[in-house]
Amino acid sequence: MNKSVSAPATLRRMTVVFMGALLVFLCSCMQGPADPGSTFHKGLQRDAWRTLAAYDSALLAHREKYRTEIPPAYWDPGIQRLHPAKVYTHRGNLVVAQSLMDGAEHGKYIDLPVAPFHPKAAWFSHKHEVDGFVFRPAVGTGVLNYTRRAAPVCSK
Repeated sequence: MNKSVSAPATLRRMTVVFMGALLVFLCSCMQGPADPGSTFHKGLQRDAWRTLAAYDSALLAHREKYRTEIPPAYWDPGIQRLHPAKVYTHRGNLVVAQSLMDGAEHGKYIDLPVAPFHPKAAWFSHKHEVDGFVFRPAVGTGVLNYTRRAAPVCSK
């Protein structure tokens, strides 16, 4: 008994197998912020994650309309202890501006492991400047000090 399998049936079967393998792979790569094996479950990274989660929930519920500065109502107590002038996101990470003067901004840049961008700190060089940010080492996992120049004003 010689059965032949049609091309569309084989293609469907291969697609199902591929999608299943992809799903298994993606699920095995996921690591939540509460993983006890990581440092992400404590410190400023945890506080930043909670701040972003609270603000994202407000956006999804349409209590907030724009993803710009994060209002103080959504700041986690750990973020509030930094006495921020403003809090906002940059490339998936949380920026806590503690000082705004003379066209420059200074504060803490909290690098989240789930963000697509991870800054590099440099002591003596602006070599690693990104979008006006210059990063310096700070105390704490995933926390950097930063200085950001204001964008140049274009005159006509």
